[in-house]
Amino acid sequence: MDNKERNEKILKIACDLLEKMNFEVEKAFVEDVEGEEDQVWVGVTVKNPGGLIGFRGRNLASIQILMSMIVKTQVDEKIRVLLDVNNYRGEQKVRLENMVKSLAEKVIQTGIPVSLTNMSSYERRICHMAASNIEEIVSESEGEGEERHVVIKLKA
Repeated sequence: MDNKERNEKILKIACDLLEKMNFEVEKAFVEDVEGEEDQVWVGVTVKNPGGLIGFRGRNLASIQILMSMIVKTQVDEKIRVLLDVNNYRGEQKVRLENMVKSLAEKVIQTGIPVSLTNMSSYERRICHMAASNIEEIVSESEGEGEERHVVIKLKA
């Protein structure tokens, strides 16, 4: 199965799942994630997205895992689905990048490391990527499980 056919099937799976959950899909698209062969980005627009996104995106993360499992069985490939509802993930990425830049400036001025709140692996990755663009600092993940978070500090 080629990528176009695979992506069409993934889009149908996503729309069917959301409709079964009583979310009317207004717009939807799927695209390959650049540089990642086994990942696709599924973007949807729905009315009243709050219940689908949940507190700090927790519902969205759970639905994304479920969707990846369904895709794996129906497409017969291990594909990681990144689900974005009403551009929540796009806006989240910008917020996290701006937060890292702001906190990095504080760390550079004071020399005092800053710990961020607990985050998902997706959120931590965005923070690490944003921090990697700032020469004077380094970021590390600390903690275990639900307590895992990012720490920003000066380079040694």
